[in-house]
Amino acid sequence: MGKKQRKESMIKYRNSRKLSLQSTIIFVVVCATVVSLIVSAILIRNYVVEKEYVNTKEKIATVANLVAANTEVQGGITGTVSNNTLQDFSLEVSKMTNVDFVVVLNKDLIRLSHPDATVIGQPFSNLADAKKTLSGKGHYSVQEGVLGDGIRYFSPVKNDQGEVIGVVCVGLTLATVNKEVEAAQSKILIGLLLGLIVGVVGAIFLAQKVKLILFGLEPSEIATRLGEKEIIEDEVSEGIVAIDAYKNVMLVNREATQMFKKMNLQMDVAVNQPLEERLYTVLFEEIFNTHVKIKDQVLYLNGLEVIASIAPMFIEGNFYGAVATFRDQSEMQHMIHELSGTQQYIDSLRAQTHEFMNKMHVILGLIELQKYEEVTGFIQQLSYDYQEEVGFVTEKIKVPAVAGFILGKINEAKEQDVDIVLAEASYLPELKMGNSIHILLQILGNLLDNAKEAVINQELKTVELLLNYDLEGEIFIIQVTDTGVGIPLEIKEKMFKRGFSTKGEHRGFGLNLIQKIVTNHQGFIEVTTNEPQGTRFYIELPYEMGEEE
Repeated sequence: MGKKQRKESMIKYRNSRKLSLQSTIIFVVVCATVVSLIVSAILIRNYVVEKEYVNTKEKIATVANLVAANTEVQGGITGTVSNNTLQDFSLEVSKMTNVDFVVVLNKDLIRLSHPDATVIGQPFSNLADAKKTLSGKGHYSVQEGVLGDGIRYFSPVKNDQGEVIGVVCVGLTLATVNKEVEAAQSKILIGLLLGLIVGVVGAIFLAQKVKLILFGLEPSEIATRLGEKEIIEDEVSEGIVAIDAYKNVMLVNREATQMFKKMNLQMDVAVNQPLEERLYTVLFEEIFNTHVKIKDQVLYLNGLEVIASIAPMFIEGNFYGAVATFRDQSEMQHMIHELSGTQQYIDSLRAQTHEFMNKMHVILGLIELQKYEEVTGFIQQLSYDYQEEVGFVTEKIKVPAVAGFILGKINEAKEQDVDIVLAEASYLPELKMGNSIHILLQILGNLLDNAKEAVINQELKTVELLLNYDLEGEIFIIQVTDTGVGIPLEIKEKMFKRGFSTKGEHRGFGLNLIQKIVTNHQGFIEVTTNEPQGTRFYIELPYEMGEEE
């Protein structure tokens, strides 16, 4: 199901909501409990009834066989024991074994004992049933008798020679059997009621527990917030990627997916899948090692420059993963570089205007003094100096934007009594540079600004720029040398670290950015001491064709 269908489902669910989550859970659990208890009750009842019937049959058969084997019963049938003794014995056995009747019959099936003394001496009520026992085998019977419908067992009474001399009939009326079944069922009912109470209490507890786990939110509220979360994630202009502690992707929004496609990454970044190792190395490796938040760091993802903020995630003090937000800076950097170039032109014009006004004052003074020949000579010298300076730069640097940038830096430095000199060995042919020109100007600007600040308080304020292009190796060669105090070893070891600066707060980003650019483009950077004083920055940067132009 796509995101759009999920969002529509969330809205439909929210609109169709009638019961609260707690009420729904209680209702469902109680219904399930009641149904299961009813089914269990029916099954248990049938089992109990069947078991009670089997137990009853076993009971009356056992009692009948024991009575038939008793000597007093045998004596009562043969006449050696009085009928009163036999009757008392039968009643005593009935009482002790909880059966309804114990009836002793002679071979002619005449009753010798019975719970109803008035029928003693009379034939058995169902002679056909009793005659079956005279064959010497016992049997069960469910028939109507003097005491009503019941279940009974007939057992033959045998003498010492094994001859059948009488019959013993032991039984229970159906009313008694039903009472025992009802007693068992009442216990089942009590158990079912207890089960129902436990089920209801458990349902309430479960509902409250689930409610607590969901922070008191209803499913409709969760659906709404999930939909809002997905909308926000997909509408923000930053790419968002989150991974857990095992490097599995937890979240990737639409902007991040589009940026990965723009980078031509041959990989699929999907939720619940491991993050590709290259992306992990660039985005998350440092945060996994340090657990320290990184803010607004310049990164290069497959040639695309992004600004990323990466933060670790902790749950109950345990490291859970990290989330990265990043934005494509190519368009913004393009605009920044254009604005930066414009600012350089403005600074250059301002510096030239200031210098021009000074020279105009000289010319005006000479005219007022009527030194016309000196005016002519002064103007000719100005023209020569201008052509010498501008002509030298444009002869060496054939890319107009770069030449204009360097001239702007030279004129800007003049206002601060700093000489920026383009080395004689410099040469940059006319190239189709595309987006590479912005990277080149960014490096030149940072290096020249740092060099100018390094010499501004020195007696000798000279900065030399060597800008060359190796046709064979297709690399830019940039070398900036200053006459400053140099860089101490302890500073040199940390100067490329982001945010490190000896010039105060909100500085320390230029050299870090240069190092990242050089590293990303497989370039080379070296910092050495410029004898007798100062520092030399040497950079080799591979030339890139301007496909992105």
